[in-house]
Amino acid sequence: MPRRPIACIALLAAACAPEPGAPPPPAAATLAAPAPRLAETARFDAALSAATPDAERLAADADALTARAEALRARADALAQPVMAEEARQRLEAPRP
Repeated sequence: MPRRPIACIALLAAACAPEPGAPPPPAAATLAAPAPRLAETARFDAALSAATPDAERLAADADALTARAEALRARADALAQPVMAEEARQRLEAPRP
């Protein structure tokens, strides 16, 4: 009797088996269960409405914030200048004999 068809059927059966670590299919009761209800969102709506006045206040103060940012940038530029004269720096950085 030919053994080849039996071997092919056994190989196909092994290939169709689920992977060892695969989760089992969901149970019929799980599939028939109703969809979950969403939690109440009133506290999120309240937080959002409380944040709206802050956004409006920041938009109203945009000119003042822009002026403050420019002043801080100017101060940073002034602090970024060299603290010693150029000739003194060159003298200190010059290679020694």
